Amino acid sequence: MSLFQTSDAQKVTLYKIASEMKTSGLPDKFIADAVEIGAYYEGVFDLFELWTTEEDPDFKEQIVANIQAEIDEYSEQPKKPTKKPYIDYSHLEAIAKDVLAFKAHLKSLVDQWGGVTKLSKQTGIPQPSLSRFFSSASMPRRTTLYKIADALKLSEKEIITDWAA
Repeated sequence: MSLFQTSDAQKVTLYKIASEMKTSGLPDKFIADAVEIGAYYEGVFDLFELWTTEEDPDFKEQIVANIQAEIDEYSEQPKKPTKKPYIDYSHLEAIAKDVLAFKAHLKSLVDQWGGVTKLSKQTGIPQPSLSRFFSSASMPRRTTLYKIADALKLSEKEIITDWAA
């Protein structure tokens, strides 16, 4: 994150775009978190401006997913020094397969529970972000896993793996 600080005029712009996001149906939690980060992180501020000018719905969804990724990254930043899990980089292909298998299993649980749309409403994570989460081999963030676990009433033991970031 940068030391960017929004001006009063930029804050008003953020609030105006947040209102447009609310009208478009994005979850309140997402909007509140995005505004908080957008006030001091120029990348998110720029994504807000891009979102409001974009006309292609698919690209708009990608912008929302990018904002959610920034929210997740911010929420996972340690408040004090912590030790991350050790990842053996000589086994990345095996880990990627394991991640995809884990996400496929989790997606089947979500589908049985009520689907991604219901999960989006329950967790406040925008649907494009969840779609990206389930379809990529990227390491899942603990905050995302905890939100999903809470919605599905899964225990931490069922949701957290050795490689979860």
